[in-house]
Amino acid sequence: MKLNRKTAGDGAPLVLLHGGMGSINHWHHNFEALAEHYTVHALDMPGYGESPTVPKETPADAYVGLVVDALNDVVPSGSFRLAGFSFGSCIAALCAARMGKRVHKYSGMGAGGFHRHAPRLAMKKIPSPSAGDAVMREVLAHNLRVMMIADPAKVTAAAVDLHHANVKRTRYDGRHVSLTEGLMPGCLREMTCPAQLIWGDNDVMCVPGLEPRIAQVRATRPDVRIDIVAGAGHWVQYEAADAVNRLLLDFLRD
Repeated sequence: MKLNRKTAGDGAPLVLLHGGMGSINHWHHNFEALAEHYTVHALDMPGYGESPTVPKETPADAYVGLVVDALNDVVPSGSFRLAGFSFGSCIAALCAARMGKRVHKYSGMGAGGFHRHAPRLAMKKIPSPSAGDAVMREVLAHNLRVMMIADPAKVTAAAVDLHHANVKRTRYDGRHVSLTEGLMPGCLREMTCPAQLIWGDNDVMCVPGLEPRIAQVRATRPDVRIDIVAGAGHWVQYEAADAVNRLLLDFLRD
């Protein structure tokens, strides 16, 4: 399957995988900064953005196989760096565990794959298009504040625009992957490359909490680099782009 991608920069390859109900635009504030140092390939994963649709019942193993094939197409030889956000952090980790030394370094932002229960959040149901643009945007802004972005001032019209574009183009539900108990620790144990995890300290998706999640990582693999970004929520690389870009570049370099 040929996936839609955005490529820029010069240097060693770095592939970015977005989160659930997302697309390439989850890296809106990161792509250019990273492309100053690497050849960056941001992918729309199957069933998202401008990439082909897959059946909604596609199991995780088959879905990962599609992404691995795409990674081999984007970077046909040699090693590459791989980063993912949320659902994409889980898919990237599964790919890194499967691809071995092909993955030079792995970084996950707002990583899932620890707990099988989703947090109980006061989310609003996405209205039908007939409700009108104003109603749609109010709901999307509310949901961004509740789930994705900790600082309400950063839920701007531009952020709503990005989220709206993603909602309209989402045709796959990756929650069965992100809510797999113990998926991330298992992948960290299996992957052969150095690993980094980045969370905002106000990430509401960390169930039952950030400290238990960090302890689980430490118990699994003590050498994983863990970076916590103060004041940021789940969409950490958007809300705190400058801090995350610095942390990513510091980890990814040799």
